[in-house]
Amino acid sequence: MIVIVYGYDGSGPGHWQRWLHTELLQRKIRVEFPELSDPLEPRKEVWVEELRGIVDAASEPVSFVCHSLGCWALDHLLAERGAAGIEAALLVVPPSPHLIFEPVDSFLPPPRRRQAWSPLASRSLLVGSADDDFTSAEEFQEIAASIGVRHQLLPGAGHINVASGHGPWPLALEWVEQTATAAAIAR
Repeated sequence: MIVIVYGYDGSGPGHWQRWLHTELLQRKIRVEFPELSDPLEPRKEVWVEELRGIVDAASEPVSFVCHSLGCWALDHLLAERGAAGIEAALLVVPPSPHLIFEPVDSFLPPPRRRQAWSPLASRSLLVGSADDDFTSAEEFQEIAASIGVRHQLLPGAGHINVASGHGPWPLALEWVEQTATAAAIAR
């Protein structure tokens, strides 16, 4: 099952996560796109508990597709709960671990525990942008190294959201199809 997790302020109309959700439904891939509590005033404890409930209730392993702050919500979940029942993660433009922005303070700094990520690291991918306003290219590389996942740095992709021209985003769909297929074969 795929679980799509948005970041601060959600993923509104036209966002690649909404497009991905529709594409996965059309392909009959099990997907959930939960409406997390208070996206304009997110609380780490609340979001982590909501994600925990989804994983604990799932009848099959979960692969996450996270954007921005959603990446840190998953990071906290793994640090607190472990990786049982979690297959893989696509982490798209997590904000700087040192970001100064009061509405997201409860998520920072993220734990980034390599041992928490190790069970799914080989099937996970961090995607960043060389010109993201919220994280430098060097920080993306450091994040990937600290949690032990592969990373891909896209040139000129901004924050990989509607404002940077990312409605349909085939890279996310390709990752899901490859990961879901590999997970099904492994079971």
